[in-house]
This record gives sequence, structure tokens and C-alpha cells, in this order.
Amino acid sequence: MADRPLPAIVGCTASGKTAMALALAERWPIEVISADSRQIYRGMDIGTAKPDATERNALPHHLIDVADPDEYYSAGRFAREALERADSIGSSGSRPLVVGGTGLYMIALAGGLDDLPVRNDRIRRGLRAAEEGSPGFMRRALLRLDPERAEQIDGADLVRHVRALEIVLQSGRTLSELRGRSEGPGTELRAAGLRVAPAELKRRIAARTAKMLQAGLVDEVRGLMDAGYGRDSALGRTIGYAEIIDHLEGMIDLNEAVARIETNTWRLARRQRNIFRRLPGIRWFGPGRTDAVEEYLFGGGKGA
Repeated sequence: MADRPLPAIVGCTASGKTAMALALAERWPIEVISADSRQIYRGMDIGTAKPDATERNALPHHLIDVADPDEYYSAGRFAREALERADSIGSSGSRPLVVGGTGLYMIALAGGLDDLPVRNDRIRRGLRAAEEGSPGFMRRALLRLDPERAEQIDGADLVRHVRALEIVLQSGRTLSELRGRSEGPGTELRAAGLRVAPAELKRRIAARTAKMLQAGLVDEVRGLMDAGYGRDSALGRTIGYAEIIDHLEGMIDLNEAVARIETNTWRLARRQRNIFRRLPGIRWFGPGRTDAVEEYLFGGGKGA
């Protein structure tokens, strides 16, 4: 892939990325590299809108079902594995096409992610234990060790406090000192971004949420919980799963869970749009622009 940019289809959730990839696969020998930070997890199928068996038979997908829900999988790891798959696909005579909505994965693939220490569960457990024993401990520690970052984080945001302290404790440097050092090998991308009008996107989100419920989302979440996965796994960090956990634990009824899924998915879509603005080599296309996307990514010439 060194002789040309790596093609990609990106966009917020429910923007039609899989449908576009399938349309292109009718014209080109494509294999998809999934750039979705939740479709990597085994067993999380319905709530992540994973391509179904028919779609995957029609179009091979890579980097789906590569980790368990309690396994840590970083953007840097994605970038390395995606480039390995791209080389392998190209060597086989097919065309690699990255498809997904996780902007951080795409930025890492382009070599634009800061080179930060990886997650350290031992440090995280220690920090959380210290916080439980002395509320406010992490805030006080971060104000002392990285006051610049502390001023950027809400005092109640313990997740970001943990990460900031984890960085300092492992590297001996603050986040601002490490900014700008690229993680991962990086490659040139040519990304087609799919853009849907807000009203239409909200309609699609509602329809997809209803489809997930009809397909058995509640039973899927129940089964994963029975298998030992809970709020401290990817389930608790994934829209659709976290809300159903609340329902199954009696905190909210199913109607409220559905309403929260739709609201949180809409908020996620807005965040996705913002992060894709940082992605180099992106051009935006409206619905149904298959020919234009094909021309931009592959230069036309059917099956070339």
C-alpha cells in the first residue's frame, strides 16, 4: 500500500457506511478492515450493528471479533494490525478498504495519535482504591503532578483523572509534554466521509434502535452478563449495552432505556463528526453518492 493512499469510508453512526461498502464491492474486489471500537468485541453483535453473516459472506471483513469484552484494545494496536491486514489483502490481489466510525482509530492509522503510555490496570486499581479511601485524592494528586491537565478536566470526571495520572506515573512526563509524538506507523489515507442531514440521522438512529430491540438486544446483553461481563467491561462503555444493563438491573424500564439509547447515540454522532474534522485526506459526500465515492477512492474504471 506504500504506492498509494489507503482508501476509507468513515462517518458517524447510522450514516450508511456498510451499505456503501457493499455497493462498492459489487464493482471492486474489496475486503473491509473494520475501524469500529466496539465491533472488535466477541458476542457484542446486535448492539454494535455488526455486519450480519450475509453481508460478511458477500464482503470479507477483518478486525471484527478479535477481542473479548473485558480485553483492552488500543487505537495504536488497531493502527498496527490494520496496516498488516492492508498489506496482506493487497498481496492477495484484493483492495483493502477501511470502514468505520471510530475517529480515534482513523487518526491513529494516519499517524496522528499522540504516543502515550498504554493502559496499566495495576496503576488504575491503585488510584481507584486511593480515591475510595480518600475522596478527592486523584484531584489533589493531579493538581500537584500535572496542574495544566487538571485545569482542563471537570473535577468529577474520574475517568480522565485516572488516565492523566496513569500517564504521569508511567512516563514521568505530563500529557502536554508528550503531545505531538505520534503513535503507530501511520499511513496516508483517502477517506470518503458520509454526511447525513440531522433530521434524517435522528430518524435512522430511532429505526436502528428499534431494529436492535426486535433482533434480541435485551437477550444478548443478558447472555453477556450471565457470562460474567458487566459494567467494568466494554458493555458498560458502549451505548445500547449500558442502558440495557440499567434496565435489567431494575433501574429503568425498557421504554426509558430505548429513549436513552437514542439520545446517547445522537450525542455520539455529534462527537464523531467533530473528531473526523481532525482526519487528514477526508472529503464529504451526501447520501446515495456511490459513483462519486468510487471515483474519489479508486479513480473510477470498474474493477481496476
